[in-house]
Order: sequence, then C-alpha cells, then structure tokens
Amino acid sequence: MAVKKTIAIVGATEKAGVEIVDRFSALPYRLLLVSNNAEQLSQLATDISRKNPNAEIDTLECVKDGCWEADIIILAVPACEEKQAAEMMKEVATQKIVVAVSNAEVEHFLPYCKVVKISFAAKNEMIVSGNNLTANEEISRIFNQAGYQVGTAHEHEKINFRNK
Repeated sequence: MAVKKTIAIVGATEKAGVEIVDRFSALPYRLLLVSNNAEQLSQLATDISRKNPNAEIDTLECVKDGCWEADIIILAVPACEEKQAAEMMKEVATQKIVVAVSNAEVEHFLPYCKVVKISFAAKNEMIVSGNNLTANEEISRIFNQAGYQVGTAHEHEKINFRNK
C-alpha cells in the first residue's frame, strides 16, 4: 500500500486557499490547513468535514510546523505575504515542492526547494511553470485530479504565438 502524501496549504483561509482546500478535500491526500486566523480555520475544517466526511484534514496555526510535516507545500497567501511565509518555512522546506499561487519570486527566498508557480488563466484553467520538470508534472497531475485544466507556460506561449 502506498503512503498517502501530505499537502500543506498555507493561507488556507484566503480566497485561493479555500478553493484549493475545497477541491483537494475529495482527493486521496492528507491536508494540513495552515492559517493564523484560528476562527476561520476552525470553520473551514468544519465545512470541509461536513461536505466530505472522508477528508483527512488537520489544522495548524504555525507555518513552520505545517510545512515540516508536508511533502508538498502550497503557498496560497497574498503576494505581499509570500516572503514572510517563505522565511518562516525555509528551514523545514528543503528539497520539498513548494507551489506559489501568486506571481511573487519566492524561489529567491527558498533556494533549496522545488518551486512551482501556478497562475490562473480562468476559473478552472491554470498555467504551471518552474525549473524542475518532475515537480511541474506532479503538481499538474494533482491539480488536474482536482478538476483544473492544467497547461504549461511553454504550451501557453505556443497558443498565444499562434493567435497573433
């Protein structure tokens, strides 16, 4: 039996975080919901448990603790907070996949991580980019399982070039 991967969603109570948590709760992963807003975090966990009783979720208010336990870390915090979150987790995130939801340059703060950037082209469409092909493919597969249409930055450039 394969070991279930653990995904930390830092900023779980933010708009992007809530959507990701909602979609990922039906997938076969253990989710660590991380937020410094304890009240909203508790409410989110309750809502997800009602909607999907089989979801394996835990809540944490400490970024470092949540990221230490995770195999994959999704930074769903606003761009202005990514640097601070990266600083809090960098010593426990080494060699892990870190997904940056905003367009901030977090790879400068997390030089020993496999940073994958996702950007939403539309509600259910996203572009995945990053320097580690294996990490990009894994994140593309997971987000695709969650119902997103996933493309790569390279594919997106080809489509835009053809449309000019």
